[in-house]
Amino acid sequence: SLNRADCLQLAEVQVYGYHLMAKPTSAPTPVPENLALYKPATQSSTFNIANDGASKAVDGNYNSFTHTNCWKGINQWWKVDLEDVYTIASITVGNRLDCCGGRFHDATFSFYDENEEEVYVMPTSGGIGNKKSFSVDFVSARYIKVTLGDKDCLQIGEFEVYGWKAAEGIPLESMDRLHVGEEAANCWKSPGSRIMLTSDSYSWSDSHIEVVADVTSEPGTVAVYPLAKKKSAVDETFGYPDFAVEVALLDRSLIIEGAKDEGEFATLGGHFIVLHTPHVHQHLEGALLQNMGQQGKLGRYPLHFHMSECVHGSTLSKNVIWKSNQRCIVVHGSHNVTVSENVAFDTKGHCFMLEDGGEWDNVFYKNLGAKVGRLPKNTPRSGETDFFPSVYWITNPSNDFIGNVAAGSQGPGFWFELKLRAPSSELEINNHGMNPKALAQKTFKDNASHSSGFRAGFTTYETGYLAPPGTVWENIKAYKNNEAGLFQHGTANINFQGGLLADNGQAAHNFHHDKAIYDGTEVIGRSEHMQFLIDQGRIGDHCKTGGLSLQPNEGMGRGTTIKNSSFKGFDNGCSGGARYAIHVGNNQVRNGVFDASPTIFNNTFADEPVSSRISACWGIHSSGDNDVRTVVIEDVDGSLSGSSPGFFVQDEPSVTSFIDMTKCQMVEDGCLHFCENVCLRLGIVSISQDLTTRNFNMHISDGTNTAPVNRGKIWFEEKQSHLSAPMPLALPAAATGSPYQITFTDANGELAWPGFAKLNLERAPSCIGGVSAGEIEFAMPDGGGDRCMDLFKYDDYPNGIHGWQNFFAGIEVSEDAGKYVISTNRRKHDRGHVNLSRNVDISCLVGNIGRTFHLFGKMRMKDESGTDVSSDGTSNDSPKITFSITGGQSNFVKSWNLATSSDGTWAEFSEEITMPSGIVGANRAQIVIDKAEKKEFLITEWGMNLIPSEAPTLRPSAYPSVSPTLRPSSQPTVSLVPTKVATLTPTKQPVTAAPVSATPTNLALTGLASGDSECHNGFAYKAIDGNPNSINHSCCNKFGAWLMVDLGLGITNYIEKIVVKNRVNCCGGRLKRFYVELLDADKNVVFNQYHYGTVGNAQVREFVVDDGTVARFARVRHEDSYKDCLHIGELEVWGYATEVPASPEPIIEMATGMEATASTEWSQSSAASKSVDGNINSIYHSKCNAGVPWWRVDLGVMSFVQDVKITNRKDCCGGRLRYATVELLDADLNPVESQSRYIQGSVGNGKVVQKVFN
Repeated sequence: SLNRADCLQLAEVQVYGYHLMAKPTSAPTPVPENLALYKPATQSSTFNIANDGASKAVDGNYNSFTHTNCWKGINQWWKVDLEDVYTIASITVGNRLDCCGGRFHDATFSFYDENEEEVYVMPTSGGIGNKKSFSVDFVSARYIKVTLGDKDCLQIGEFEVYGWKAAEGIPLESMDRLHVGEEAANCWKSPGSRIMLTSDSYSWSDSHIEVVADVTSEPGTVAVYPLAKKKSAVDETFGYPDFAVEVALLDRSLIIEGAKDEGEFATLGGHFIVLHTPHVHQHLEGALLQNMGQQGKLGRYPLHFHMSECVHGSTLSKNVIWKSNQRCIVVHGSHNVTVSENVAFDTKGHCFMLEDGGEWDNVFYKNLGAKVGRLPKNTPRSGETDFFPSVYWITNPSNDFIGNVAAGSQGPGFWFELKLRAPSSELEINNHGMNPKALAQKTFKDNASHSSGFRAGFTTYETGYLAPPGTVWENIKAYKNNEAGLFQHGTANINFQGGLLADNGQAAHNFHHDKAIYDGTEVIGRSEHMQFLIDQGRIGDHCKTGGLSLQPNEGMGRGTTIKNSSFKGFDNGCSGGARYAIHVGNNQVRNGVFDASPTIFNNTFADEPVSSRISACWGIHSSGDNDVRTVVIEDVDGSLSGSSPGFFVQDEPSVTSFIDMTKCQMVEDGCLHFCENVCLRLGIVSISQDLTTRNFNMHISDGTNTAPVNRGKIWFEEKQSHLSAPMPLALPAAATGSPYQITFTDANGELAWPGFAKLNLERAPSCIGGVSAGEIEFAMPDGGGDRCMDLFKYDDYPNGIHGWQNFFAGIEVSEDAGKYVISTNRRKHDRGHVNLSRNVDISCLVGNIGRTFHLFGKMRMKDESGTDVSSDGTSNDSPKITFSITGGQSNFVKSWNLATSSDGTWAEFSEEITMPSGIVGANRAQIVIDKAEKKEFLITEWGMNLIPSEAPTLRPSAYPSVSPTLRPSSQPTVSLVPTKVATLTPTKQPVTAAPVSATPTNLALTGLASGDSECHNGFAYKAIDGNPNSINHSCCNKFGAWLMVDLGLGITNYIEKIVVKNRVNCCGGRLKRFYVELLDADKNVVFNQYHYGTVGNAQVREFVVDDGTVARFARVRHEDSYKDCLHIGELEVWGYATEVPASPEPIIEMATGMEATASTEWSQSSAASKSVDGNINSIYHSKCNAGVPWWRVDLGVMSFVQDVKITNRKDCCGGRLRYATVELLDADLNPVESQSRYIQGSVGNGKVVQKVFN
């Protein structure tokens, strides 16, 4: 403590002594001497002779450092003379601490005798962080040299060497003791025996070699030379002996060693192959194989069964593969081999492996692999994955894996890469035509993986494993893996019974793992052992504390089950999306829906608060693809919430509008509410994914409340493929006799129909009371009026919007001789024919039975070379046009073949189709163009119009016709549908021109700015505030972002130039591929200039405008195909007004003092009127968790609204104002068409958001 009020700042505190509860009974082991301290040192060059000399690395001070020259064409080196020959046990290298630590990487340590002859070389890979220790194979040397892996500077903070004089040895009392059990100790007691200790950290390469120095009188104990690094023993693991390091003897009496070559042949060792010996018993036991494997040569591995078919009874047992150049034990095209109790250490590429999937009935039992490093990419051949090496590479699940340990690899520990490639079949080996991805799993139990560097301890990425139902992985243990303990992708039906998942980046990453089951699994975020290692400084605090993930977009009926499992160690102070016991994942969210109900029951949480048990924030807010909607998770028995059964729900209108939110409590940091005794059932309404439905909204109504659901972004929407767009819902049972009704509106708020709509409900929940299919009905709009006159009315070809879709290939829109042309942008070769299709508004067809529609268009066809081809209109080479209506009392289908020409002229199609009475009840209508094999289609000028008639519109009684309630029930309203209201303008129009100055000024300074979106408090007005250090910021991951400035109502402006000043502080490269445009009062583009390249931070671009250009609006927008944030420091528009109204209607602030109302009020002191009292220090405050809140002000009379400014609360809680809608309402409280603005993200304390309604 300090004796004054000031900051207390500590860099490090160290306390030396011992614990009284574990007082040593004898003198502690002496700390070994640093042999390099104060010894002579030299280096290749010196950056600053006064400060950076070679001796700085042996002065005992970690804050001083050596520094060579940089990038001088050589690999810089540093060398120390120990002044005598020592047996080297380990080396510790301290890095430069103040900066630039990444420069020390991929170093090579070379050892020399007293004659400076090289006796040993030890290459390393990767960096060293602040400090790293390396074990050495007890080499006798006097000089040690460090050479950097590239030509950058070599900087060493401190270089420490530990060992003993070669001539003297080391006394027994200074040795470390390892208790390994009597059986092992009796076998390993010979002095000089080398043993390997695996990693107990997240580092895949943190395995060490130790040498048995002498026998001891202690049973089960061996004495070894002092450990380079303290390792976790069983008595330090707090009851989890698996966390202790594995120990293995490396020496054997039988040695098989490849000859050592130099230069380009240095990685070509020996290889041992059992070749084409079916039905012959082969055995190899107790051998040490060193310098084996020939890197880059296919089939040249240390131990290799090759194309031997059935070799029942053959064994590879108790062998050691040490320093392999390429892989370890490979079984290829062979069956019934037993691979047991082998040790692999310091190897390259996949280690224990089944080579291509044509192997079965082999047994891998109690093998150990550690320090498995990568091979160069595409080694030993193109397409191989040894660059991400696994300890166990499994290509066929029909093999037994029992009791194996993966103790450190640069890739996964166990990797199921079930590829259907099987070269063995090409070599006349019978592989039964099997698909490994769907084969039954044989025994897979008691396997463990820790210290994997990439992806997971156990993974099925990326090919996946479609396991048969009932597949079990028993007692699997994964801990201290950098990314995940389990990472399952494209997988189904694996039941994890028992097992342990601890101290991983994520315990289990369920990335499209259908029907995963965790039954009796122990899941630990941060174990006591991990905290112990952190507290001792033996491992860094990396906050790898993740739990089990629930993946969105799994698909109905495919949810994860978590039962009978235990969770602890998640209330640990770490932050991040995966730190919760159970969390909603965020990988490839894509369609933005949570569509698979998980089953979670009978689990225990060791004193974990609910806030550490479950969270959906990562999936809802942190996905690069999409934000998840409608997360609902049932707590079957209350074990997850710690209270009663109920549901965890996202605050989403499609959920919360129909339940009593007073029964719900917010989960801190969970982005969820827990609602006791509520019962919901998840559902998806699938509609057409075509681009014309992009801005459609679905409305769910129970007769009292209505909830809107927007269509959202769709996976691969730009490809316009034949997929559906999911719109989620989660509903309780409907009131008796009052089913839910679903309607749709288009981008203009008009009633519409999205081509087709289909309801799918997830399995019923465990509770009683979720909605049933019979309680939901669709209410189609009728077919009258102008709505159905043009069924292609939403197509907007200049902006790339249309309703066409196709399989596999994307679609392009281009302009050709004044026509907009739709074409498939990639021709098919080996995947059959291409088709084009589009859905047609079925409500218009069934609403006009007996009336006639005209279907028409033009078409051409090209072959694979891009040449127009002809067809006769009758053969399979001719395109076929099919119009179909399905799902009604009877299906209606008509088809026509079309003849095409090879001279580039368009073939015309024109047919009149009368709607038959049998289509009553139909749910889908489609136009399909296909049949021509491997051809590219080009179409133009297509349409389908209702032929005018005086006949009355017939609406079949099979369809309910309703108008949805679109506002919360607490708002007084009588109108049930959005009313289209004409845009209001000031009553006084300009009549005469007032004189103006011809001196150009920056007109934007007095304008109004708006944008397609606003994120990160980057409001549009910041781009015209005269300050280039404040910026507008659109939301990211959106195509065609734009910023627009209104230069003034009723004013004509002559524009000379537009100046764009980029953001100053960062991210300047985002400003590229944009248009600078001027628009007239009707928003027609009158000037357009394109800029392709990046602008750069603080850079300025000027765009000179054509003489005589007059405009009201200026706009900067990304091209439609470019997806990124748009942020600008300043947008300047230089010119002058040429016509100003003599008596313009003044723009005034209209809300202050007017009547305000709201959904709820927290108290009288925070009434709705506080937001229009002119005092920004008084605030309106709604009640919390009381439904969807709203606030409204009555302007008194119909008014022209130019813009709305909202000032957020100053003192706290600014983040609550987020994801809000600002609307203009007419006198009947109906939204004015196209006058709704959205607040994206949080506004922030005291911040002002401006929304422009010009």
